Amino acid sequence: MGAFPGYDSEHEDTLRMYYLSLPEDHRRRDAAVEALKIGRGGIVYIAKVLGISRRTIYTGIRELEAMDTGDGSPPPRPSGGPGRIRRAGGGRPKASERQPGLQSACERILEAKSAGSPTDPDVVWTHLKPMQLAAELVRRGFEVGRNTAARLLDAAGDRRRARRKELITGHVDPQARDCQFRHIEALRKQARAAGNPVLCVDTKKKELLGCRHRSGQCYSTDVQHVYDHDFRHLAAGQLVPHGVYDDFSNRGFMTLGTSRETSAFVCDAIALAWTETFRQAYPQATEIVLTFDAGGANAARSLRCKEDLIALSRRLGLPLRIAHYPPYTSKWHPIAHRLFSQVERALRGVMLDSPQTALSAVQRVCTQTGLSVGARILDRVYDIGRKCSDTFRDIKDRFIRHDAVLGEWNYLVDGRGLNPGCV
Repeated sequence: MGAFPGYDSEHEDTLRMYYLSLPEDHRRRDAAVEALKIGRGGIVYIAKVLGISRRTIYTGIRELEAMDTGDGSPPPRPSGGPGRIRRAGGGRPKASERQPGLQSACERILEAKSAGSPTDPDVVWTHLKPMQLAAELVRRGFEVGRNTAARLLDAAGDRRRARRKELITGHVDPQARDCQFRHIEALRKQARAAGNPVLCVDTKKKELLGCRHRSGQCYSTDVQHVYDHDFRHLAAGQLVPHGVYDDFSNRGFMTLGTSRETSAFVCDAIALAWTETFRQAYPQATEIVLTFDAGGANAARSLRCKEDLIALSRRLGLPLRIAHYPPYTSKWHPIAHRLFSQVERALRGVMLDSPQTALSAVQRVCTQTGLSVGARILDRVYDIGRKCSDTFRDIKDRFIRHDAVLGEWNYLVDGRGLNPGCV
């Protein structure tokens, strides 16, 4: 009887496809069945077609022989259970099992090289890294590598952890914070019903101009060359991106200042945004609702900002209803995740060598959900250290009325003067 000539290529492809569709233990037995069916030369041929070793086929043959119970009952799986593919107990033994005393030696080293919290006995940290722990164990006569040391550290509860910025330096009453969020939501509903705008106002992080490295990538035909160091004195200037966002119409406006962030700059940016974009959308508005963060140039406690807001109200000819987000909640301000996130994406990988480059990038911001952004450059120079006028404390109640509830964060500003019955 001659050697098996082999199947045609189409049949071999079918064998390989079916073989790869099976679990690991079924593959061995399927290859063994095919090899036994061929007879002489079948093991070598099937191993070549399926790309496996002959030892795998021999293992499958032994498993087939062991499955014959002789009593007609269903044969048991070699893995030992219907839900298993491999037999239990396989694999390399753990290092602690192969080397008695390894676990106790690791515990002694960690106890000597660890510190703990004086108030919580469950909090312990160590300055040892996996390679350092492995070196300590090797000096004690154990054969340990970095990966084994890392597993020992993990088993002891020590793993690489990052610091979390969760400790609050100030204090905010949770009930007051919740009440303020509900108040802002009520203002939104009242403004929408009355046809008045609700504008979210904030300043994005400042950008340094010049041939400086920025994270991100962009498509270009050549590499953009920037300075090898990001020293501040190499910057050609500073850009102060200020945003105003209308949550109702999903429209934003960015004012790119080239000076400093002051309350006067914030008010000028709001006036520019209202004139350029939002006044046309709200021709019948009777007041403007502005939401700020609690700090910064438009801080809730800043008298200088309140005086500039009075001038802004007089300039726009409309009263301004102000609502500040509580401290530590600026990430809930809609402008942060609906406008600034898209602006940051547009600026990634762009070398901001001039304000005009940043302006072009911001003006291209748009999303599939309909966000549109306008932008202008504001070249005016703003001085820092300004103080409110000497008479402002005496006259501010004529133009500012604080709400009865959470008046520190909510107030009405009217540059024309408040009526006695105004709420």
